[in-house]
Amino acid sequence: MASKLTKLSAVNIVLSNIGMAPVTRVDNDNPMVVMAANLIDEVSRSVQTEGWVFNTERDYPFTPSPNNEILVPDNVLELDSDEYQKDNLIIRSGKLYNKSTHSYKFTEQINLDVLWLFDYDDIPEAFKNYIAVRAANLFAGRAVGSAEQVKFGEREEATARAAMIDYETSQGDYNMLSNTDLRNYNYYRPYMGVLRY
Repeated sequence: MASKLTKLSAVNIVLSNIGMAPVTRVDNDNPMVVMAANLIDEVSRSVQTEGWVFNTERDYPFTPSPNNEILVPDNVLELDSDEYQKDNLIIRSGKLYNKSTHSYKFTEQINLDVLWLFDYDDIPEAFKNYIAVRAANLFAGRAVGSAEQVKFGEREEATARAAMIDYETSQGDYNMLSNTDLRNYNYYRPYMGVLRY
């Protein structure tokens, strides 16, 4: 049985794509290792920003603090208010801000749709694999400028993306006939009204 991908194994996939030897830790002084680790984080954030079943939560409750402010956690990529909600909510200075009342003050709980950012080690395997392959191709292009290596990896990247989307459709149980909340379908989800960091 294959072991789960870790960030270290993803870094080694990226490094092996240009013929570098594997490393035993990510916090290496080698600038190529640091670049590979940063690229994995960059690709992971980009992929998770698309919004998937594993990192999307509907009607998540946000409760005001004792001073009536709602602090937004650092790992929130997006917040989406109900399209019929009269308040115009945005994220400002790490807090929820109501543009309609020009205030950070909230007296009651607000439920919002949330897109979370998770660490690489905490996401599904299909996503880890795609991120590692995508990062390896970007690394080959950026670090050594190898168009041939990038071209070679495009098929592997397409296969990994297909596996990721297969996982998404399997976990999401999407069905246009029985799913009344079509917002769950990633490619339908409108981006208007989304509160982004």
